[in-house]
Parts: sequence; structure tokens; C-alpha cells
Amino acid sequence: MTSVVPDRYREYTEEHYDAIVVGAGIGGLTSAALLAQKGLSVLVVEMHYELGGCATVFSRVGKGQGYEFDVGLHYIGDCEREGLIPRILRGAGVEHVDFIEQDPAGFDSLYFPDFEFRIPRGAEQFKQRLLELFPREKKGIERYFKLLDQVWSIMGVHGRALKALQVYPRCMLALRHINATVAEFLDTCTHDQRLRAILTGQLGVYHQPPSRASLMGHAGVTMHFMQGSFYPAGGGQVISDRLAEAIESKGNKILLRTKVQRMLIEGGRVVGVEFSNKALGTRCAYAPIVISNADLKQTMLNLVGESEISTRTAERTKAYEMSPGMGVVYLGIRRDLAKEGMRNTNLRIYPSYDFETAYRDVQNDVFSERPHVFVGNASLKDPHNPKVAPEGITNLQLMSVTPSSFSAWKITEQEYKDGSYRKNPRYLELKEKFAAAVIRETERVIPNLSRDIVFQEVSTPITMMRYTDASNGTSYGMSLIPSQFLHNRPGAKTDIKGLLMCGANMRNGHGIFGAMTSGVEAAAMVVGKRFGQDVLSGRF
Repeated sequence: MTSVVPDRYREYTEEHYDAIVVGAGIGGLTSAALLAQKGLSVLVVEMHYELGGCATVFSRVGKGQGYEFDVGLHYIGDCEREGLIPRILRGAGVEHVDFIEQDPAGFDSLYFPDFEFRIPRGAEQFKQRLLELFPREKKGIERYFKLLDQVWSIMGVHGRALKALQVYPRCMLALRHINATVAEFLDTCTHDQRLRAILTGQLGVYHQPPSRASLMGHAGVTMHFMQGSFYPAGGGQVISDRLAEAIESKGNKILLRTKVQRMLIEGGRVVGVEFSNKALGTRCAYAPIVISNADLKQTMLNLVGESEISTRTAERTKAYEMSPGMGVVYLGIRRDLAKEGMRNTNLRIYPSYDFETAYRDVQNDVFSERPHVFVGNASLKDPHNPKVAPEGITNLQLMSVTPSSFSAWKITEQEYKDGSYRKNPRYLELKEKFAAAVIRETERVIPNLSRDIVFQEVSTPITMMRYTDASNGTSYGMSLIPSQFLHNRPGAKTDIKGLLMCGANMRNGHGIFGAMTSGVEAAAMVVGKRFGQDVLSGRF
């Protein structure tokens, strides 16, 4: 007996729900699935034709050959059976996601001008490898890892007051530096150029240079991957699809290609949303709870509107600094890198030890001549997935931080709105120039790469804006800097009663990890704080 696939584009019969979720990114899907498990009726509304946000794959067919490329999930930590991510998924009704671990002896490989360093799984293993390489820096290395351990302990509190009373007194080093940048803390540990480069070599995970990045955010991200680095078999879309199935299995509704036009607010309380859909026209849906997984600025300033929120909230929302966007070069190359000896590792390629200039350039709308490059190898991360690339072809994704403004990409806001920017010759020329630069840097590690390319496509921050409506074309939400971290970052509650937020802009942080835990927090705001703790601990 075959199951009927729900119509996610044209069918809409019920107008009233217990909760509406705006945006089917991983945070919104997590919150919706958790509420569905608790028996609430839920409507999920998404502007894109695919669900998942950054946890999405797209397919390309060229000359009869197919590729699948992951949009935003390139690797994720803490995914063993009892890891945090599987615990959240099980709480949301998802059991069947297989995670493939990357090389535990070196899941991240850092390439500098004159040496290479492989980051292993486990903080103790990482520390010992550094002590062997930098024996004269023992005191500073131990201080750094003491800080990491304390931050990880603080992150484990999850809002439980009694546990905080036990944990915080043992974490004074971290608490003393809670508002520090990475560079400020490293100044108390070491001045060795190579060691500092290694300790900050994963900065592409949050896209801020050491002089600006939040130490607490950096430490949390680092420790997240110390629990192991994984990739979901089948790509990030698998997680999104399983969450969607869990939502729909409880009789709930997902509408794609459906853009919310405004929040419906009466007397300071949200009562629903107005949306447009090509097949359905302009319609309304009603619920006492709305959870927005959409961009924070778009939600508060446009969907809600400044007239409905306090002047203080409006000004603060406008002032939030967003993370830089990324350019991505999607490649198929006629080579088998596994047979050439490449392990299942991410490549992080740096043209120098200077991590500041590239980000300063981006802030000034300047394209770097020698960009930092992150290389993801889907063929090695997901070796049994025949959709990744044709036989004999390796699927690579080359990423780097880039300017995000329309002016930097030589287009106008009107061209963006009407879609004509995609044919703008200046925009196309800049895409090719960007691709050439990152390919050139990557050839330091994968020689003759350009000679073997059989498929190439480039996305930009403008592409991300088009599909997600994200401010600044970022997939990382608000910048991870001290003034925008922890309680300086928004929580789930808003000025509007019944309107909650989740996603990359929230206090939980960015990335798949941050978005999923923010989805848990939003759901807990609806059904009870204890519920969130039960999900995170695996009791639900």
C-alpha cells in the first residue's frame, strides 16, 4: 500500500490552528515537530519551493549526469546515538537519520603557507597534539583548554537554576572573560603566531576574525565539534524531510511557495498571519501562537511592523549587525580524490596567518584577492549516496566569505527584486572572478583542480537572499561578537504576546545546532519549560 504524498503547494482547507510556524528552516521544523508530538495542531508556511532552509540540497543534471549539492549543512557535531542532535530528533519524532563520522584523527585539516595541522576529535586529543608541536607553550595551551571545558559546562546548564549553582563556581575563568573577544583571551595564553592560527583556524564556522569574535561563541562552537564531526547520509535535506514527515504524520499542514505578508495582531497579541500563494491567492490562517523562523529583521520590522513594537525594540533590531555572507563554488571534477589518498576531512586553506584582512575587506565591500577557502567533499562525506555525483566524478564545494551588498555585486535593489540581476553581466563577471580566486587557492592543496572541472556553478549572498530573505544574505544570522552574544542576543519571546522567534539569530547561536536548540526553546515556551529540558536530555 503506497502512502499519499501531501500536497504542499495548493491544498489548504483549515484556517485555525494551535500554532503557526513561519519559515521551514531547521529551527522552525524542529519547533513544529515538537509541538506536533505534544498533540498541537500546526501549520508551517515556507516561501521557498523546498523545505529545510540551509538544511536543503539542490540537484543539477548536465549531459545526462546528476549532482546533489548541500546548501548549508557541511558538517555537524555531537551526532552519536546519544548525542544532542539525535536526542532532539527523537524528541521530535524522528528516528531514522544515519550520521557518518568524518575522520576522527583529523576532521578539519588546516593548510597554512608553510605547514599543515589536522584537528582531531576530542579536546584532550587536540590538546596533546598541540603540546607535541608547541612544548614551550604548555601553560597557554592548558589555559585555553581549561576555558573550553568551562564554557562547555556552562552550555550544559540549559537554563536550570539549580545546576547553574553547581556549575558556575567551577567556571570562574570563563565567567571572567565572558565579554572578551577571542584575540583578547589568546593574548593571555600565547603570542606564537602558528599556535594562534591553529586555535582560530575554524573561524569560518562563525565568520568573524579573532579581534571581533566572541570568545564564548568560539569556545562553544569548538567544543561542539570536539564531540565528533558528522554528516547525515543523504545530505542535510534528509533531516528536514524527516522532521516534515513527523509533522505531517500527526495530521498537520505544510505549505510551500507561500509567503507571509504580515502578522495579524490585535491588541498587542498575534492572532495569525496573512499569506500569499500563487495557487491559493491571499489567505489568512489563525492561531494564538505564531513562531517565526524567518529572519529577525524581516519579522520584526516588516511582518510585524514598527508601529506594533516599542521604539527601543525597533532601534535595537535595526542596529543588529548581521554576519557576512558566503560565496560557494559547486564543482564536479573528473577525479577520485579518495583513491588519491584524501581522507574524509574538511580543508581550510589560508594564504597567510593574517585572519583580519579578509574580514576587514568584506566589511568594506572589497573582494579578497587571496580568499580563505573551506572545501567540503561530499563524495567522501557521503560515499554511498549515488546522487552526489556521477561515477568517476568527485563532488566538491568551495566556500569563502564575500561582500553581501548589492553595490559590491554591481546590481541594484530593483534588479534584485525583479530577478533581472541574474543576467547582469557585471554580476556574472564578479561570480566568475570569485570562483577563479577560490579555485586558485584550492589548487595549493588539490593540484591541477581547474584542469579537471566538468561541472561548475556559483552562488552568492544575493542567492541566499533570494531563497531565504535573510538580511545581508547570511546563513549565520547575527554576527557572533561579544555585544551580540548570550543575553545581548534575542530570546524566543518578543514584544508581541503569542509571537515567538527561533533560528540563527537567537540566543542559542547560529548553525544547525543553534537553530535546532532554538526550535526546542520556542516549543518549550508554548508547552512548558520542563519540556525543553526533557527534549535536550533525551527524556522525551
